[in-house]
Amino acid sequence: MPKESKIPKLFSGSVNDLTKPSKPKKEKDKEDLKTQKKQKTLYISLDINRKLIELYGDEGRRQSIIVEDAVNLYYYLKQALGEKKFEELMSAVRREDPDFLRDYMGRFRL
Repeated sequence: MPKESKIPKLFSGSVNDLTKPSKPKKEKDKEDLKTQKKQKTLYISLDINRKLIELYGDEGRRQSIIVEDAVNLYYYLKQALGEKKFEELMSAVRREDPDFLRDYMGRFRL
């Protein structure tokens, strides 16, 4: 019988088994998250794609590094500023006016 046509086995445990945390992985299976390669699928607008290509040309780096830097920046700004201040900053960014954003960021005086 081909492997593809096997009928999957049903779960025979209890609801408690489903809600328990998984068993810890062996030490040899653990790898540093920064070095693991993961498949990434990004759905972005054409405008964002244009900006990414422009950054790629200016920076001369791989696009994946630019995306990782952007995610880190987004994450740590959100952590540092809090929800309200972060939303204010994002509304300033969405205006897509570098001069306005520069003036807005100048008010932070970090």
